[in-house]
Amino acid sequence: MTMGAVLVIGSGGGIGRAVAARLRADGWSVTGTDLPGIDLSRSGVVAPHVERLWDEHGGFDALVHAAGVFPAVPVAESDEDLFDRVFAVNTRSALSAGAQFVRCCRTGNRPGAMVFLSSGAALRARPGTAVYAASKAALDALVRGFALEHGRDGIRCTAVAPGFVDVGSALNPVPESYVDAVRAGSVQGRLGRPDDVAAVVAWLLGEDAGWVNGRTVPVDGGDGIGSVTAPSWLS
Repeated sequence: MTMGAVLVIGSGGGIGRAVAARLRADGWSVTGTDLPGIDLSRSGVVAPHVERLWDEHGGFDALVHAAGVFPAVPVAESDEDLFDRVFAVNTRSALSAGAQFVRCCRTGNRPGAMVFLSSGAALRARPGTAVYAASKAALDALVRGFALEHGRDGIRCTAVAPGFVDVGSALNPVPESYVDAVRAGSVQGRLGRPDDVAAVVAWLLGEDAGWVNGRTVPVDGGDGIGSVTAPSWLS
């Protein structure tokens, strides 16, 4: 069954690869892009890149933005360079890609669906994640803006907010001690997997989610509600 054509930005990352693989398995025609083909931290390159791929592939029915950087820096040690780099990749590039996708859809008078990769960090503070969390909270606001302004164009925009997913990223390395602590406190007793996130992305792009718009869906196994290793007065 052919589902349509989708552009996946960040297809080289752990979650991005899983999303691309799941969508191919579901019958989508997938075009993936990532470093070195596109540097999302650079200004003025994302929209032309999306437009070029649109023209080369005859348009897309969906866009997935699954790229991001996750530096761990104390908020008092964060600076403007860090802020600009994180927001450029996590937020500005999503805005540029989404806006160009909307323009192309409207020019071609065709509907579309977008899914952005947000994070539970947008709503939950952790030491060292303030700038990252701010970039994802801003991304959630963009999701609402796209949905509100272009729902009547037949364009939906949603996001997924994973909890921690250990993808072994060289770009965003995480100490093993942190991984172990997250696993120990998990509501379901395990870490999230890229396939967990990919399954929800696939659902959001499909017809069954046609009445879901402007929302960020938690995909965290319940970890956003609390931790089983939190202090307790129970004996």
